[in-house]
Amino acid sequence: MALPSDTLLFHRRVLISAAVRAGYAHTCRYEEPAARREIARMTGVVMSVCGPGRGPTTPSMLIDALHRPLEEIAPELFSDVAVRGLTILQNGDLSDDVYSEGCEDIVELLSGGVDPARGWLPTWAWMHAELVENEAFRRINEGANEDEYTAHRYFVVKNPAGAERQLAQLFAEAVGMRKSVRYVPIPADQVFRDKYWWPCPVCQWPMHVDEFEVRCRFPLHDAVYFVRRDSSKGRPLLQPRDGDVPRQPAARVFLREGPDRSMCVETAVWRHIVISGVSEVYLFERLDRLRLHGVHVEIWPNKDRIDLLVKVPATGWVKTLDVKDYASAVSLADKICQKPLAARTIVIPDYRGEAQRDELTALLPNMEVLLVSEVISQVKAQIRKAKRQ
Repeated sequence: MALPSDTLLFHRRVLISAAVRAGYAHTCRYEEPAARREIARMTGVVMSVCGPGRGPTTPSMLIDALHRPLEEIAPELFSDVAVRGLTILQNGDLSDDVYSEGCEDIVELLSGGVDPARGWLPTWAWMHAELVENEAFRRINEGANEDEYTAHRYFVVKNPAGAERQLAQLFAEAVGMRKSVRYVPIPADQVFRDKYWWPCPVCQWPMHVDEFEVRCRFPLHDAVYFVRRDSSKGRPLLQPRDGDVPRQPAARVFLREGPDRSMCVETAVWRHIVISGVSEVYLFERLDRLRLHGVHVEIWPNKDRIDLLVKVPATGWVKTLDVKDYASAVSLADKICQKPLAARTIVIPDYRGEAQRDELTALLPNMEVLLVSEVISQVKAQIRKAKRQ
């Protein structure tokens, strides 16, 4: 299996980026004076990608098209990828697809120029993942040693939201530094009746609230609930949407002001640092429990040059791992080809499945690709081998 051409991939990313920006602008067109101008600008970008006489040619046509899969705008750009069903708008609001899939392919549309929308667009709508990461940790990288960097990143993944004073205290105890990534007040659409918020049981970031539905906007976390009428100690309770959602997080009190006001990391940090970090930390913690059996594991050594270094000294077994969580195997493979990894093994969450693992293996024949569970199985096999020696 071969990767699509660089031109096709670039045009796809430009179209996705323009669609995401136009979709966000549409959701705030009544509050933001520049939103309608942004939709018009992005219509021009989409027309340029699609070519003469193809695709939406007016802002209203573009907004209508964003309520349908993007493959209908440019079928030739999406014929080979899992994200061909990506839909930007749903009932006039941003769909969860934007957060789970659209953010993966964001590119700078005005590279080297002045982007007039950056003053009001959220960073995730125009920053690609590497830029988000660099900006988030820029303040601590200059003065932090490797242990401080690791502790800081670990803290952000484990504590993406909470009461401001408590977060500060926990940060001081865990990291011992004053500088941290920026936390902001929890947005209104993640608060129930201006009184409560719920952390996703997987990533711990505040879930989206849509009247009486509460859900994590990363669908693969499988966290969708309804607010029940009864309560516990005066706080609303959640009811899982179906039997596949076993966890029911407790409601947290929302405070808008004061030293204990409710805060969370920005959406861009959640999507590009916390989401991937959840899988990295999960794998690290599972392997770290095996230390007594002769397993040595490090997370983000050399300031994240690789994600995990795993060794079983008794058998001489060593693996360098990079955990990746992408909807599109094609996009991920292309980015790795453009910027090769220091690690020799790519690890994907189990929810991405064997199909994506096999697709990545075909696209990247020089790399080993494993599911998280397969890494754990390999390490346990090495422990059994060591005991037989």
